[in-house]
Amino acid sequence: RGSRSLIVTDALARVPIEAPPLSDPARLLLVSKRSTADPQPADTPEARQAGWEKTALLVSFFFPEHEEADPAAGLGVVTWTEGWHDNFRALAGRLLVPPVVRTLLYAQDPAAVRRWVDAVARRWQFEQIVPAHFEAPIRASPSEFARAFAFLEDERID
Repeated sequence: RGSRSLIVTDALARVPIEAPPLSDPARLLLVSKRSTADPQPADTPEARQAGWEKTALLVSFFFPEHEEADPAAGLGVVTWTEGWHDNFRALAGRLLVPPVVRTLLYAQDPAAVRRWVDAVARRWQFEQIVPAHFEAPIRASPSEFARAFAFLEDERID
């Protein structure tokens, strides 16, 4: 009996709203800081969550909005400005094409990507998607899979 699963590497993902259980608390705390020049924060659920949210943004974008170089604070110092949490909320908890993949790969030939998406949605009757990164499995139908690629027709769709 088939698993009714679509297995993908980087085509789609769903960033979890909360840090995965295997996340290293020390790394989450390191990334949670407002500025790389700040001291290590206390180990609290809020600091770990902030670290997770910033980590997800760093992995999903080359240079996340609201992560700014701060030369006044020293060479190599980076500061997170207001708005990064809103960016995480817009990214997390939904089926999406990771922004890095969308920019680097799919922008090269959107028509070919659309043909591939249509073929997958038409040919395979899956009930879940198993991506290589972030949450898995994700309950999703072929139409939900296709909807994640709506940006191919309208770049204003995020």
